[in-house]
Amino acid sequence: MAVRSALKLMPHEPGVYIFRNGVGRVVYVGRSRDLATRTRSYWSDLGDRQHLYRMVEQVAWVEPVICMSEHEAAFLESDLLARHPSRYNRSLGMESCVWIRLDADERTPSLDVVHELHEDDGAQWFGPYLGWEPTRQAAAGLQRVYPLRYAGSAISRSDRELGRSLGVGSGDLESLVHGITDVLRRDVAVVTATIRALERMRDAAADRLMFEYAASLREHIRGIRWTTEPQKLDLIGAVDADYGAVARCGSRALRVVLSLRRGRLHQRHFDAVATLEDWRNATPHEEWEEQARRNAELMARLVAAEAVGPLGWR
Repeated sequence: MAVRSALKLMPHEPGVYIFRNGVGRVVYVGRSRDLATRTRSYWSDLGDRQHLYRMVEQVAWVEPVICMSEHEAAFLESDLLARHPSRYNRSLGMESCVWIRLDADERTPSLDVVHELHEDDGAQWFGPYLGWEPTRQAAAGLQRVYPLRYAGSAISRSDRELGRSLGVGSGDLESLVHGITDVLRRDVAVVTATIRALERMRDAAADRLMFEYAASLREHIRGIRWTTEPQKLDLIGAVDADYGAVARCGSRALRVVLSLRRGRLHQRHFDAVATLEDWRNATPHEEWEEQARRNAELMARLVAAEAVGPLGWR
């Protein structure tokens, strides 16, 4: 059975999976941190997902798309769901794109999550991120570790007192801005140190039986992990371009093309070509080329195992 063969070849990597029926129609789209574990779960105990039994019976093909992280996969899942709505997908993915705005104004510095991008306002902008709630939690966690709002020179008296109790004053503004910036730019050492600081706060709160506060800190940690996951889609002013790779499939060659639109992984398609030399990227980008190569090699293995349907499905 094609599905069983495909499941055996699924990688333990983050990405999107597409279920199609016998005529090629998309019946379900999902994402996971672990494609192999998640896709195989549909053919075991569905637990509280009983509504999916009828969907599983229709699945003839399973198609994976490897991504850098679940966050990156969430962008592609959102786009695919918009184009291929399914009765079995109960939601259209996560929320809309948001950005984090870091204003280092010495009078009233701020860190905000916003829905619209305005790059020319003098602040630093980070994103986009998919999902208001995890991004809001990330910003709140950053404020816990780097209490920026209390480092302004024109803040209220009560805020100055709070800042003093935290050991923060206007002279700390530059270091706090640097800390937040390094986290949002995914400096591994700074991200790790920030998460550890929040974990210490969480554990201390739990020891004092402050369980609600500990739970909020746990959500802050999850938010920071979400926003700092590796992904290539958070380049403001990103390009529209296609990135492809070709892999050998028996006596044939298989080409996979990843199409970016406004910097998002908008679509991927695959087809057979005559030779391994049939693709040249017009706009080289090493990371996207590497991702296309990994997807081409995976699709070649699926085709060789007769575990995917007709080439060229979109």
